[in-house]
Amino acid sequence: MTTRAEIAAKLDDFSFQKVNFGGFLMNKRAKNSHALWTRTSDKGVTELTILTTRDFGEGNVYDVAAFTLDGTVPADVVTELRQQAESLTDRINLREHGYVYSCLEPWDGGGTIWISKKPEFRALSRIDQGIYVIPIQRLNGLNEPRWLAWARENGQLNIAIVYKP
Repeated sequence: MTTRAEIAAKLDDFSFQKVNFGGFLMNKRAKNSHALWTRTSDKGVTELTILTTRDFGEGNVYDVAAFTLDGTVPADVVTELRQQAESLTDRINLREHGYVYSCLEPWDGGGTIWISKKPEFRALSRIDQGIYVIPIQRLNGLNEPRWLAWARENGQLNIAIVYKP
């Protein structure tokens, strides 16, 4: 079984980031992620806690997940967040909110990407307790997201899902 420490060590290698964050745009996403990862010391890998999932068919699967930077979301908080995520998912269209987080970028959109305009699921976060909630659009053909890489630079938390640990 892969551990958080093993994944974090692999992220130092550009080729590992290229497998997880590369692809189109001539691997610009992997290059940017690798540069951020290697220049900051405030970084790590944590495990996601899936709160709810919706499968819309044809590979269109969306999750709402919670995480903390140390990897442990308290059980009582998970119970509350699951109820809130389910209720919110029943009221609004999760498909309009999901995001792939396929390279290290601001967890909240940083005001520069469309997810910053759709805060409903992220509003379930308890940032004062170090608990973050994100809506995820799974990459087609890949399993449930489990691992999340994070790096904090200049007070901005950047995240990316590591689908291929």
